[in-house]
Amino acid sequence: MCGIFGAIGYTIPEPAIERVFDHLHHRGPDGKGLFIDDIAQVTLAHTRLAVVDLQTGDQPLYSSDGNLVLIVNGEIYDFERIRGELEAKGHRFQTKSDSEVIIHLYERYGLGCFEHLRGEFAFLLYDKAKQLLIAGRDRFGIKPLYFSRLPTGFVFASEMKAIFASGLVAPKLNAAALDPLRCGGNLRFPFEGIEHLPPAHYALIDLETLESRTHAYWSPEIPASTAEPALEPLGDAPEQAARTVLDELEEAVRLRLRADVPVGLYLSGGLDSVFVAALMKRNMSTDLHSFSISFEGSEKNEREFTLCASQEIGTQHHDFSVTKQMLWDNLEDCVWHAELPFVSLAPVGKFLLSEEAKKFVTVALNGQGADEVFLGYKAFFRNALRDTRSPNAIRRRISVRQRRLHVAGISMSLMERLSLLLFQKDHRAALKATRVESVEAPEDLSRPLINRIQESRIAEMPIDILGFLGDRVEMAHSLEIRIPFLDHKLYDTAKWIPDDFKMREGIEKAVLRDAGKGILPEDLRTRRKQGFMITSDPIDFFGSDKRATETLRAYFSKRTFDAAQVFSYRTYRFLSLLARMPAWVPFAFSKRLRREANKVLMYIMQVHMLHRMFVTDRRWAKPLPRPAERAEPELAPIAA
Repeated sequence: MCGIFGAIGYTIPEPAIERVFDHLHHRGPDGKGLFIDDIAQVTLAHTRLAVVDLQTGDQPLYSSDGNLVLIVNGEIYDFERIRGELEAKGHRFQTKSDSEVIIHLYERYGLGCFEHLRGEFAFLLYDKAKQLLIAGRDRFGIKPLYFSRLPTGFVFASEMKAIFASGLVAPKLNAAALDPLRCGGNLRFPFEGIEHLPPAHYALIDLETLESRTHAYWSPEIPASTAEPALEPLGDAPEQAARTVLDELEEAVRLRLRADVPVGLYLSGGLDSVFVAALMKRNMSTDLHSFSISFEGSEKNEREFTLCASQEIGTQHHDFSVTKQMLWDNLEDCVWHAELPFVSLAPVGKFLLSEEAKKFVTVALNGQGADEVFLGYKAFFRNALRDTRSPNAIRRRISVRQRRLHVAGISMSLMERLSLLLFQKDHRAALKATRVESVEAPEDLSRPLINRIQESRIAEMPIDILGFLGDRVEMAHSLEIRIPFLDHKLYDTAKWIPDDFKMREGIEKAVLRDAGKGILPEDLRTRRKQGFMITSDPIDFFGSDKRATETLRAYFSKRTFDAAQVFSYRTYRFLSLLARMPAWVPFAFSKRLRREANKVLMYIMQVHMLHRMFVTDRRWAKPLPRPAERAEPELAPIAA
């Protein structure tokens, strides 16, 4: 994995280019490369995390005639087979890099090259002859690619801070993008003028006219037939589906073991990561290092189950134990790298775990994505499947957005009015005017509710699961994560499997459990879902976390609200009263109100952090100190 940057239509001064390199260094500490076409005003910059082809894989990469220039963030799997087929057709490669196949696929298939790419990637390809820039992103949005449209050009980068470091865009908070009721399918980001290339899309920019077009090259749409009740007798259909899942998943895991650096695993005691661990062990000849996190002083601790999984699978396990204080102490650094606000401390735990894992490996696999692909969120998907088949039309009309926000029993008009109060008065009229209700078009409403909800959840993944719980907190420490369950060939197989095979008699991911028979220990195969990043205890700013957050509560000062000019200080004062609500208050929802109020306060705090870091202090405009050489690992492995 790496960091990429591209600018069109502007000449970037050398100090600004150095700032860009500086703020992408954590994504690629092993090298940097630069290409500039002064006449066409094209700048491409790359920072490299060396994973495959350590000797000759530096970027930018060039076609043999010099006509094509490429920078890539990510990995292309099965590249050796693709390379062999291209060589048989006369192509000659200059490196052993997986990324170089993109150049040759483009030479042979043009924009049809995306159909041949399997992996997690974002790239910029400059075609000099056609005066064309092509930006591409993987099917699920695992790798980020942000951009801004400028008066006479564009700027792209793996992280927003690199866009700002170029000097082409000045950061300013965007209140509309911070609206908690924004539609999950229309992802927006905290700063004005920042967009992203959608997953499974490529963009074409004509360098002469600066006209741009965006095209989808793949769709996650699920066939409507999968939501229909499975007809009895089932015969051997469930077993056949399980065998197919196993075959596709094992291939996805095997391909993701290809690296010229150590590969490990994020492990929990749940089905998903344990399944990946078992398949890794079947396909590795070296020891498998696994990593997990536990939270001191909390009942929400998976350590016992994780150690059991490690022992049964046979991994060299490293358990990283943290305190709640450690999470609060590292919140600001985590937000700086995430560039997005979140409402729990889980991303901070992942941020710290990634730092520890990097001491042992450069690449790690995980079990993310299994819930979205195989219906793993039990109550969420179970209720959606029930309502899909319900004769009660009211149940079917509850919007995807209401379900996502867990407010299915609350009037959306009431939610609209109350949520507007979160913002300063100056924003409310504009927010009300620009809000778009998540009411699907008639052709969408004709499709099964469960399918729309599953697709909506997948569309939201680039923000949470793949964003501040994924790439951003992992690459903060130069750690590459690979996600077998989001292999598009596995997904294209799984999306045809009936929902009754995935959610069977209240058991989530049933077909995946069936696939694990004979491979996973029975206690692990049948164990109910457990979250990998279960955070310590709920946030409680004015209770158990009062001392730990003493300095951070400066982000709640009246001066901070006035400077950021997004949220209402008066509403904050009311929320802080709810967040202090004593447990003895005789109100049915007092505990939930207190918990939800603390979440909203966490969101406000982090938005104010972003304002301070990016707008007030302008950290992106300053050189960052290079991290010291990594010390020898301090954690002793727990023997399998």
